[in-house]
Amino acid sequence: MGHVYADFVIRGERAKSIRAIVDTGSTFIVLDPKTISEIGLQKLPYDVELTVADKRKVKAGIYFGEVQAKGRKGPVMIAELDVPSPLVGVNALEALGLKPNPYSGELEVVGPEGGYLLCIANAISMVMFS
Repeated sequence: MGHVYADFVIRGERAKSIRAIVDTGSTFIVLDPKTISEIGLQKLPYDVELTVADKRKVKAGIYFGEVQAKGRKGPVMIAELDVPSPLVGVNALEALGLKPNPYSGELEVVGPEGGYLLCIANAISMVMFS
């Protein structure tokens, strides 16, 4: 088993293709400030407190955008952190109906595209009520 990397397109005012590590321990897509600026994502008026891998708590701005992979697309919440590589978390995977296969290193279709409505409602409630 190993890391799963996949190709995604993130859209805001502009679209950008990224290669990201699929991180099932992460909730949001996580992008660095430069990439967020290049895409022209819409910032939401909220910040969230995230727990990173070393258990530190950090504040992050939250943005709204669209993700596409494997011919599927849906709306997503994107956290802004200075990361060395983009991360794609479970909200985006659920929105797309995809899961990582650690044996093949590929994303697999596991459900219908469109679970994003529940996914976004959950993400918005997390942001608003945390």
